[in-house]
Amino acid sequence: MTRGFELSRAALADLARGGAAPATLAGLTGVERGKNALLLRAVVARSAALGHPGARAAADGYRLLARVQRSCPPAAAQVLGYPLIGTWASATLGALARQEQSAAPQRLAAVAAGAVVLAGAAITVRFPAEAGAVALPGVGRLPLPGLGAGEPVTLSPPYLVVGGERIMLPRDPRSATAGPWQAVRDLGTPGLETPGLGTSDLAAPDSGTPALAAPDSGTRDRAAPDLGPPDTGLLLDDVDAWRFPGPIAPLDRLPDADAAAWAALITEARAVLAAGHPAVARALSAMTKVLVPITPPDSGTRSATSRTAYGSIAMSWPHDARSAAVTLTHEVQHAKLAVLMDLFDLVRPGSGGRFYAPWRDDPRPAAALLQGAYAHMGVAGFWRAERHLAHDPAHAEFVRWRDAAREACLTLLGSGTVTAMGSRFIEGMLETLAAWRSERVPAEASAEARQAATRHRALWSLRHGS
Repeated sequence: MTRGFELSRAALADLARGGAAPATLAGLTGVERGKNALLLRAVVARSAALGHPGARAAADGYRLLARVQRSCPPAAAQVLGYPLIGTWASATLGALARQEQSAAPQRLAAVAAGAVVLAGAAITVRFPAEAGAVALPGVGRLPLPGLGAGEPVTLSPPYLVVGGERIMLPRDPRSATAGPWQAVRDLGTPGLETPGLGTSDLAAPDSGTPALAAPDSGTRDRAAPDLGPPDTGLLLDDVDAWRFPGPIAPLDRLPDADAAAWAALITEARAVLAAGHPAVARALSAMTKVLVPITPPDSGTRSATSRTAYGSIAMSWPHDARSAAVTLTHEVQHAKLAVLMDLFDLVRPGSGGRFYAPWRDDPRPAAALLQGAYAHMGVAGFWRAERHLAHDPAHAEFVRWRDAAREACLTLLGSGTVTAMGSRFIEGMLETLAAWRSERVPAEASAEARQAATRHRALWSLRHGS
């Protein structure tokens, strides 16, 4: 059973102000890890009920993951907290419900194999290959051109056996190597110390679920290593097919030099946050585990988070470390609010209507407007601190996004689309924004921000009317 999660009024008020205590951050992360555990169980149950050909492999993978959880909880926690687990499991449940041929519940066996590798356990695991590759979600990928989807793979650490060939995994499967193995690379950006996040128990599958196949004769589990507290660094995933959902196009495997450039930039960005924005730095360490590089837009930069990929930030190459820092701030806000909106209805279900968002060219539904307002309040908070540390454009950026977030909050309160809890949350945001409006800002910076806001609204009105 997954543990329940209670949110006190004080914690809700803290979140509304844009912050979060370490215990609240740990709780939010635990909620998403628990959700992933429930999604995996649902994949097993649904595929079995439908008689899907991959049901047996899914059930075996689930049982193995539960076994790893008992012997090496940190390894299971890393897997259950890996962002693509939620993306893949959600998509698989949808495909099973529509009885689509693309449904692949058997991938759960590969997920469990990845946990075995992270645990350092001497367990033999059999799982199906993907087309053209052997994938261990959250660990890495071995490209094998011509390999058919569903071909049997045997993991017998430290070897993979496929097509009669035995291939040795690197000693550290998350390190860059000269061989064909493509690791999910560690960016080498240790975060701040965070409290233990615990693990969400994998409840026993329903009776009748096939048991895990026994390891080969003579193979025994060796003692799992102590992995210590959950990792607070960042991984760069540019290999897994499920690394980010939706229309955003992730970049394919980066050369080592490009990965090193990302590592250097993110390290510098986190230094910016640690020096001037410690609360954001703590939230980033607690909530963000994976960076997914994506293709840049025609101009500017792009970034995203997803409710099904908690812990992952997709972003194109930023201009510099400070740009990266403000992007990380923006996306961490989205991540916090996404968990809160998983737990509670802040917007009335089925609410219609679309509204002006001072940061978008298109009208937005109420839930998206709330997400944007919260993210841009975080951006305003970033520039509020930066204006005492750096020169322009910090003052103008602070005013621009402070007032934009306030405008969106007032729109939502007057829209009839938010719940009582949503209203309390937005009112908490407005208290913070009101306090910020009382702070002195150079007149020229305020004028610049107002001009930008007026120009954006005028262009929006030309496209969409008032």
